[in-house]
Amino acid sequence: MFLKTKSYLYTISFFIISVVLLIPGIALSQTTIVGKVTYKDDATPAAFVNVEIQNRKGIETMTNFAGNFTLRIPDSKSNDTVVISSVGYISIKLPVSVAAKRSQFILTEIVKNMNGVTVFNSHEVIGSKLETVGYYRSWGHENTGGEIGRIFTLPYKKYKIDKIRFKAGNTCDTCLLRLHIRKVTDGKPGEEILTDSISLLVNKLSLDTKIPEFDLTPYDLTFSEKEFFVGIEVLDCGNGKKGFCSFSFAGTEKGEYVYKSRRTNEWSSTDDYTIYLKLFLRF
Repeated sequence: MFLKTKSYLYTISFFIISVVLLIPGIALSQTTIVGKVTYKDDATPAAFVNVEIQNRKGIETMTNFAGNFTLRIPDSKSNDTVVISSVGYISIKLPVSVAAKRSQFILTEIVKNMNGVTVFNSHEVIGSKLETVGYYRSWGHENTGGEIGRIFTLPYKKYKIDKIRFKAGNTCDTCLLRLHIRKVTDGKPGEEILTDSISLLVNKLSLDTKIPEFDLTPYDLTFSEKEFFVGIEVLDCGNGKKGFCSFSFAGTEKGEYVYKSRRTNEWSSTDDYTIYLKLFLRF
């Protein structure tokens, strides 16, 4: 009688486990997906592309400068979908089980070919190359009208700037920043090129925080300046009733940056540590 009961219990247990494993969305195990993303047209690495699990907040990463990524999924589910996306490209959507068996992922551009229209297919990332912060430049956040940034030189006749990424330390609850792109006259920032006021609201920032960036893709701006200045203005910071807070720009490598602390001040420059600015271009 005991042997029959034990056999019966094993049968029931096996049946229950089998049913549970068949339930959609049930947690399976930790999964790690390692791969490389490239562009279809020229097979170049797709740097800083978003890689995430659809509809699961916090499970995300980005490709590095070489297009490589590692996505760790702590509690992988049978209905999880990996999404690899970048503005202007067809998103790649694959079940986790399929993505985990791949090492290469190719992005295809959404191109509308029209006669007489310039198509910007080539990509380049310029600016800061190092990621380890070695310098902080404290900055006033009382709406002084000051700007801080860098001068860039490009060899292209026409190009688009999709994103401008920066690093900063912010102990305030929120800060509102404004982007400036200016012509360069006699080696110093001059007339404003941007006609739109492009701003960004950032919360508290630390080295562990996702790097903030200005996204210019919705504006679809085309530039032709060989030399230009990219600067950031801190419009205002708020900290509720918590009292004093601070904002500072981060630098990662030796170099020059240009700044003026107030709108009425003259432009100055320093060549110790340049501030971290990275531009994502199409040309």
